[in-house]
Amino acid sequence: MNRPRPTFAIVTGCLVLLTTALLTVVSARDRTQSREVSIDGDHFAFSPSRIEVQKDEVVKVTFHARDIPHSFALDAYRIVKRAAAGQTVTFEFRADQAGTFPFYCNLTQDERCRQMRGELIVR
Repeated sequence: MNRPRPTFAIVTGCLVLLTTALLTVVSARDRTQSREVSIDGDHFAFSPSRIEVQKDEVVKVTFHARDIPHSFALDAYRIVKRAAAGQTVTFEFRADQAGTFPFYCNLTQDERCRQMRGELIVR
């Protein structure tokens, strides 16, 4: 006696589960919030000097050195970006750590570079 094999039902069930899982992952990724921030380095100061974002946001930073070369260093996220005078650099990172984190200019061409300080607040 030949019994029907449940192969078709098993394969169909697996495909339905896989499709559902894939759609869930894609949907969750689409809901990820992002924030665009523009920061200027000018006359030995950052503007704005305070950035607030939500935890797990993808932060897109556009950093512009207005007058002389400046850098944007954010140790907690292992970010160091340098922009020549009049140039712009753009980068992204995920704010996956809650807290308050200092950022600064790490260039040493002028003592006043050490005055360039700001803070990232991740809530």
